[in-house]
Amino acid sequence: MKDLIVDIIKIVTPLSVACVVFAEGLGIAPGKVLTYFRERRGLMLRSLVAVLVLVPAAALAVILVLKPAPAVAVALAILVACPPAPLMMSAAPKKGGASAAFLASLHLSLAALAFLTVPIVLELLSIRLGFNADVNLSAMARILGITIVIPIGLGLTVRGLYPASADRLGPVLGKAGTVGLIVVLLFILVAFYPAVRAMEAWSYLVIAAVSATALTIGHVFGPSNPHEKTTLAVECGVRHPAMAITIAATNFSPERALPVVVPCVLTFVAIAMVYMRLRGRGLASDRSVDAPALTG
Repeated sequence: MKDLIVDIIKIVTPLSVACVVFAEGLGIAPGKVLTYFRERRGLMLRSLVAVLVLVPAAALAVILVLKPAPAVAVALAILVACPPAPLMMSAAPKKGGASAAFLASLHLSLAALAFLTVPIVLELLSIRLGFNADVNLSAMARILGITIVIPIGLGLTVRGLYPASADRLGPVLGKAGTVGLIVVLLFILVAFYPAVRAMEAWSYLVIAAVSATALTIGHVFGPSNPHEKTTLAVECGVRHPAMAITIAATNFSPERALPVVVPCVLTFVAIAMVYMRLRGRGLASDRSVDAPALTG
């Protein structure tokens, strides 16, 4: 039964993520994305350094100081080596007021660089933590293509050529993808509830510390614009779950990897959702303060 649930998760998850990412791409003007590459290269470079260098380095420091169980340390190392975060394409703008165009720009950049950065970061972390994990580049290319590059690219293209159709398709595809992700989440909770419950409290504390540290790095290094600051924080604080699970399962077998990686992924997402909720409320409060008072 558990194998069947895992198979369903493997099939439904990328399709649902692709729908959500495609739907978000349909709502973004291509020119806004290109602006980050043409006119804001300094911001893009600083953001990439935060995601690809500072977050893994900080995660390693937290792991070495707090000393979680070896399996948790390996799972965290694999997870932080695997940006970007496709699950946040819809949630971050809607829940936290993040910039969808900035998020799409970072997603495309990180996906293009992943073929170099994921193996390099993973190798550096593995040397210090004492494990070995190889990266299947063809599997990674398939995951990145299905969940990020193709849906974002198609979404931006359709938006640029057929804006009216994009407005009609976006909400429908977004809802369909969201329903699929909810179904996947329920299956995950059913399949891995014993593992989630069995993991010791100290391990969750370390996972939460790594997640909070990553969010803080993105928040601190983010630009003054509050929407872009939220964007970079979320991009730093959440990684690509399918890529991390694939690498872990390939190197350590699904039976050993999934009960450890899944709680890490769920904890990262849960903490990011709390951050986005707080940011969303703060931005809404700022708008209400700035809005002119109505006089009768």
